[in-house]
Amino acid sequence: MKAVFVFCEGHHDVTFIARSLGQLAQATWVGGPVGKLPSPLGPVPDPENPLRPKLEGLIVRRYSNRSLNDLQLRAAAHAPLPAFDAVVRAGDTLYVLVRCQGDAAARAAMDLLDDVAAVLNPAFGTDITTVAAAFFFDADAAVAVREATFSIDFAPLLRGRLSPLHGAWATGSPHVGLFVFHDAASRSGTLEELIAPMLATEWNARWQAADAFLQQHAEPADPVSEKRSERLKAQISMTGQFLFPGDPMSVVIGRPQGNRPGLSDQHFSGLASQSLVDFLLGVPW
Repeated sequence: MKAVFVFCEGHHDVTFIARSLGQLAQATWVGGPVGKLPSPLGPVPDPENPLRPKLEGLIVRRYSNRSLNDLQLRAAAHAPLPAFDAVVRAGDTLYVLVRCQGDAAARAAMDLLDDVAAVLNPAFGTDITTVAAAFFFDADAAVAVREATFSIDFAPLLRGRLSPLHGAWATGSPHVGLFVFHDAASRSGTLEELIAPMLATEWNARWQAADAFLQQHAEPADPVSEKRSERLKAQISMTGQFLFPGDPMSVVIGRPQGNRPGLSDQHFSGLASQSLVDFLLGVPW
């Protein structure tokens, strides 16, 4: 079994990628308890001793072996970054969606990949035998700037290989890929630029009303007035509050379940979703 560790900046990135994989690659959720996940995410069982695995699962070890004494209470109550958010499967490949919060977590992301590499010894007999690492970022000012920043921040992981450009892979151990959310025309922007038209189509009256509210009441010094991505986050969240009161943007763009509302699947078949799914399916194994 192969696995792609997909490092995302935030919860809504995880949701967008998972829904795109589900819609275009027929990926399915890998559910159940952590202890039942394919190893090394979960443990390598010992048939002769069911209560003591041959190898403890990676997620359990990373979450349980951290020191809490120097943390503030709120930090101690949440999983440390990088945090495992979801696992989906398409064919014989797992996509492990990891929330990493951007540039500041580069070292932590590389440490996680080192931990993965350490247990992919055939002697351990893990379900996953080969891994790749995909990194998703917003372009912000420009795709080219993001590519340059990535090449610097992740140089230790690349080990002298040429850094991948947007939508491409650097082959090696592990294969390393880069995907940058951006507006195709300006070569700048964020994932929110791609999500906004979905909300405008699905709930247009509420989308327009949220825009009018922001125009009327936002102060010049408010974050929503200073940065377009912050304004879009606010507008997306406000539009969803009728259906998801108090919930964040990642819930607003979540999947409908039964009578529970949500963005229609069709929104995750667009060019942005197609591009990112082609990228993730295109690992040069």
